[in-house]
Amino acid sequence: MVVLAVVASVGCRPTSTGPPHHYDDPKAMIAVFEAEERDAWQQPDKVVRAVPIPGRAAIVADIGAGSGYFTRRLAARVPEGRVFAVDVDGEFADYLIDNREAWGTPNIEPRLAMYDDPMLPPDELDVVFTANTYAYIRDRVGYFTKVRTALKADGRLIVLDFRPDAQVPQHMAPEPRFRVSRDEAVRELELAGFRVVDEPAFLELQWFLVLEPKSR
Repeated sequence: MVVLAVVASVGCRPTSTGPPHHYDDPKAMIAVFEAEERDAWQQPDKVVRAVPIPGRAAIVADIGAGSGYFTRRLAARVPEGRVFAVDVDGEFADYLIDNREAWGTPNIEPRLAMYDDPMLPPDELDVVFTANTYAYIRDRVGYFTKVRTALKADGRLIVLDFRPDAQVPQHMAPEPRFRVSRDEAVRELELAGFRVVDEPAFLELQWFLVLEPKSR
């Protein structure tokens, strides 16, 4: 979970609750995030095609951007817009800066955030996307309430994470006891001011929610 606040592409520091932080070596994790075999179960291109991006000039944030696995695919969909690569680890940000031109996605903008705040501008985002990060956020209701303030009134929040019973490749997810179920996530995100509007079902290991902000 990189310039974010919490995450799977970023992971959080260890505390008394929640999954342990397993990104003490961000450079080593880049190789894990970018492993070729990940594509088979993550289906990143299909995931990004399922994201309701309103146009080529949209403004998107990828919370827990990590190595940019999803970030660069999102950026390719908005060549006239921007993608904020949000994470808490500056080493991931350096990696994105070093590689964004080679990827053909100079519109990636790394943003260093805090564990309890994505540090996103208010009322500016068309889409906020986060994958494999939700379980690492401690105060999820508070955190996604802040995400909601960053979205435009017609914006969308996309959240993917691992099902508790999924058999996940090593190092890619917290232990099952630390994962968050789809129903628990829906309940928390409703408290943060969101409602589910779509739920793509093609991922075998993960739930996939598309949400909109409730009226403010």
